[in-house]
Amino acid sequence: MLEPGRFRAPRSKGEQAHAAPADVKNQLYPDSAVARIFVTHTRPETMLGVLQPLSTGSRTAALGFIVQGGTLTTPGLLFVNRCTWSHILEKAARLLRISRDELLTVEEQVALDGKASPEGVIIEV
Repeated sequence: MLEPGRFRAPRSKGEQAHAAPADVKNQLYPDSAVARIFVTHTRPETMLGVLQPLSTGSRTAALGFIVQGGTLTTPGLLFVNRCTWSHILEKAARLLRISRDELLTVEEQVALDGKASPEGVIIEV
């Protein structure tokens, strides 16, 4: 999505020629999708800026690197940077304006809230 920039707003005729065709964009990101979540290995704000043409406004969000470390495992790194599957579901609930109870168990919510270890609940041990 980030490179080669086929979904960003083109800045020139050359970039316009390189942009994803409207039918591809509409197939991947139909207007009927009221919410969108982009998950990235970069800073999420950068992705929101680059992908602004795909934004649905207040119902678009990005999750990504938020400068958290202190772990030597990939699952642990995803957890501290709030990018696990459970964080995505929690964000989806917010964007869809439904209770996270509909998507996550009580144990998962407690782990997300930092009141219990995520190991064995959200991340594999």
